[in-house]
Amino acid sequence: MSQNPIAETVASLMPRAKAELTELVAFQSVADWAQFPKSESEGAANWVADALRAEGFQDVALLDTPDGTQSVYGFLPGPEGAPTVLLYAHYDVQPPLDDAAWISPAFELTERDGRWYGRGAADCKGGFIMHLLALRALKANGGVPVSVKVIVEGSEEQGTGGLQQYAEAHPELLTADAIVIGDAGNFRLGLPTVTATLRGMSLVKIKLDTLGGNLHSGMFGGVAPDALAALIRLLDSLRS
Repeated sequence: MSQNPIAETVASLMPRAKAELTELVAFQSVADWAQFPKSESEGAANWVADALRAEGFQDVALLDTPDGTQSVYGFLPGPEGAPTVLLYAHYDVQPPLDDAAWISPAFELTERDGRWYGRGAADCKGGFIMHLLALRALKANGGVPVSVKVIVEGSEEQGTGGLQQYAEAHPELLTADAIVIGDAGNFRLGLPTVTATLRGMSLVKIKLDTLGGNLHSGMFGGVAPDALAALIRLLDSLRS
């Protein structure tokens, strides 16, 4: 008997995963309708939804988020009383920018030296395919021991906050005991890696008021409080 039947199952499923990733990468799903047709993102969203349905997910839905994009949701019930794991990925991608700078077409999955290249192959269409492959491997080796929710965002790269706003309005939808994000890398090739903490980022607007009116810099510079100098000190204090 194999020492690691799940690993063997994963290996056997890789050709299917590659074929599916090829289909998903082909969608030019940049969530900026000025650059790419909205139909490309809608096509990717529907592809993801169909893939979830094929795996037995229930309540599969295309969620219209406030920024005009769609996030895809599905629920796979597990054993009674089992915890719920939320799997996250996103199907939108960054624009390819300079097409001439690409060695291979941006929206065509290409294998070179054992690696797969294409816009979204890693970030994060590959993350969604990874989730599917892992679930299939578990099903083939005794079943999925938890309930699974999947949410696949449609505007992560744009940072327009559609899913965040939707989640704030529907907090029960994404409630889970644990979250696994398919949008992080490996420590090195061949070493599966779990990222336990994400640094994240914050977008803020700062308004800094000092004096009620203007003063001549030649006479008062360095003495009177200066908004720009204060802002420089404020921002520098955020780094340690």
